[in-house]
Amino acid sequence: MTTHASSRMAVPRALAALTLSLGVALPALAEDPEPPLGVNVLEASFKWRPNYVSEDMLLHADKDANNWLHYGKDYQATRFSQLRQITQENVGKLVPKWNLSFGVTDAQDSQTTVVNGRIYVTASQNKVFSIDGETGRIIWKYEHPLPGDIGPRLCCEAVNRGVAVFKNMVYMATLDSHVVALDNTTGRVVWDVKLGDYTTGEIYTSMPLVANGKIVVGNSGSDVGANVGKITALDPDTGKMIWQRHTRPISADDPVAKTWKDGSWKTGGASAWLTGNYDPKTNTIFWGVGNPTPDFDPRVREGDNLYSNSTLALDADTGEIKHHFQYTPNGAWDYDGNNETILIDDEKGRKVWLHADRNGHLYSINRDSSKCNWVVPIARVNWVTGFKDNCRPVVNPDKVPAYDKVVTDIAPILDGGKEWHPAAYSPLTKLLYVPFIDSSMDIQAKQMEWKSGEWFLASKVLKANPYTGGVKAFNATTGELVWTRPQSTPATSGLVSTAGGLVFSGDAEGWFSALRDDTGETLWRFNVGTGIHGNPTTYNVHGKQYVAIVYGPGGGSLWPLVYGELFKHQNRGGGMIVFALPD
Repeated sequence: MTTHASSRMAVPRALAALTLSLGVALPALAEDPEPPLGVNVLEASFKWRPNYVSEDMLLHADKDANNWLHYGKDYQATRFSQLRQITQENVGKLVPKWNLSFGVTDAQDSQTTVVNGRIYVTASQNKVFSIDGETGRIIWKYEHPLPGDIGPRLCCEAVNRGVAVFKNMVYMATLDSHVVALDNTTGRVVWDVKLGDYTTGEIYTSMPLVANGKIVVGNSGSDVGANVGKITALDPDTGKMIWQRHTRPISADDPVAKTWKDGSWKTGGASAWLTGNYDPKTNTIFWGVGNPTPDFDPRVREGDNLYSNSTLALDADTGEIKHHFQYTPNGAWDYDGNNETILIDDEKGRKVWLHADRNGHLYSINRDSSKCNWVVPIARVNWVTGFKDNCRPVVNPDKVPAYDKVVTDIAPILDGGKEWHPAAYSPLTKLLYVPFIDSSMDIQAKQMEWKSGEWFLASKVLKANPYTGGVKAFNATTGELVWTRPQSTPATSGLVSTAGGLVFSGDAEGWFSALRDDTGETLWRFNVGTGIHGNPTTYNVHGKQYVAIVYGPGGGSLWPLVYGELFKHQNRGGGMIVFALPD
């Protein structure tokens, strides 16, 4: 009897196992008084989806040492990696492991996104590569077809800053104003939606943000065409629009239209061209807004020109503005406010965002109210004489562009005290590391008529004065400068800090460097053979730490105008090189 009973139970158990493996529902056997496990219908299905990225993975990317899942590594945008295999003691042994040529020579502003050893990286011309992070082998590649007449509409060459990952898809925003979702295993196009008209100058250049289950993207197109800034949230599975937030008025009925005199909001620009970040605890998206247009003639658009040169705190479900902070009201110098916000709790227990602005200042802002805690200069600044309540700048009238003369030595240059290249924060040192620029510019303004799809700068003279730059470290609680590491060229790459006590940085001469995070001392460097304009990242595969940098000079602002001198000693080229310790 015992043997017979055991054999009877073995059959339904085997069938249940078969049911689970095949995804087929089987009825209970007639002779069983109760079905297996007491369940009448037991079924499951499974489809192999390698490198699937869940919402939980994105939420806890700050605790994930292996991967690089967001533009800023985590939702806080710290660009801090917990990896510590490469240290201050052994970084001098770092060697190149593999190199990938992108096959194009335009500016390369990208960085890697890494999921379980699989790299996704973009190149200029809207190319996407899926790569084995250990060997550099290309698994698949995709190129979004671009219209032949798009070139004159591009502000800053045919750049792209990377792809977002979510579920089993990879998301890229394109120069011709599309967002494309690709199958992460094959590179096949799953959906493709159009968000704008590139012939007006509206383009998309930056990595999307995945926030609360939505794909969020911001547009470019202020300087070329004065297009209204837009932040758009899409359904990740279909591309259907969920909400869209304009970053300046599109109607006289908008209460902030009064901050643009004589209806100047109609050609006011203020695009949203750099990736924002997200606070899951408050369901708030933080997104930067660029300069008003015309760039250098503030007289034709008197007022604060909201929400130009600001950070917006948006409800992630609706896109509604909760609050904002404006860095440069009525901007006259192309000091975009797009730069990243880094979300930290400082040593005084304040919940803040840290923001290093192109206007030459570093800010600590309360992220629940947009109240400014402090503001300090990043490098030489003379367009302000001081600050009023809530860090509102007092403009130096001698540095406002004029029609009748060239205003000289305006500091900083429009590239900034800091350009778009992201800063990094270490929770170990409590320091913020800023890639800085030290330069000035000469400007003469002119009156200019707006035309769709054409440059709208309103400048007769625009001259860059000599450049320097480097990396600085600031106390994240007080703004005190802790150390500086100068260089002979401006900082043209983002930064990464690591638990190994290092800060990685690239420059326009092609040097990729590792610095001590406590002193700024250079411990290692390698020349990649051409200028670096992309961002470093670091990841782990099979217990080995790798550091990646995208290289290729170019981009916008004034610095590329002096590349002729650099190219006497280097060539253009675009690619990515990956380093690790010797085997």
